[in-house]
Amino acid sequence: MSSQSLHPDLERRIAALESASNQGAGFTGVDWMWLIVLGIVGPALLLIWGWMS
Repeated sequence: MSSQSLHPDLERRIAALESASNQGAGFTGVDWMWLIVLGIVGPALLLIWGWMS
């Protein structure tokens, strides 16, 4: 692996992202519902619709 260090600005940004205060809140029940609807149910319905036509 390279022994060169990262650019100081990049190191500052990585440190800011690793801070727990910058992580944001977790998913709520509504967020999970939308993920399931848009990621599983919606594509499944489109596949079924495509097979039927």
